[in-house]
Amino acid sequence: MTALFAAGTVCWGDTGKIELRPKGYALTNEAYVVPLQDGRDTVEIMESQAAELGVLRRHVFSQDRIVDTISADIVALESAVAKEREAWLNSSQKLQRQNEKLRSPWSIGAFAGYDAIHREACVGVGLVYSFWRF
Repeated sequence: MTALFAAGTVCWGDTGKIELRPKGYALTNEAYVVPLQDGRDTVEIMESQAAELGVLRRHVFSQDRIVDTISADIVALESAVAKEREAWLNSSQKLQRQNEKLRSPWSIGAFAGYDAIHREACVGVGLVYSFWRF
């Protein structure tokens, strides 16, 4: 008993009487025969464990479905992000091209004027080169 206490395991419960080939039984193979109550307890434990395993399997299956749904959502989100990035790049390139056009010093301009001496007004369109901008 002291050795069991020292090892941290205590075992003194009654496990029932187990016999190998008891008298009065005709067994064809070696078998362990246990009392009826112990056999029933063992079967009850096995059935309760089978029920627990069933519940755990259903829970794992439901978690698998949730993970599959999340995975599909992630794929859809990545696709949407890729489309948004492509649209952003296209609009950025368009803006760059517009900025390059606007930086050019050449443009077509309209002008108008009035000659006070001759009392004449003139309007025209022409090619304009910009030295400075404001």
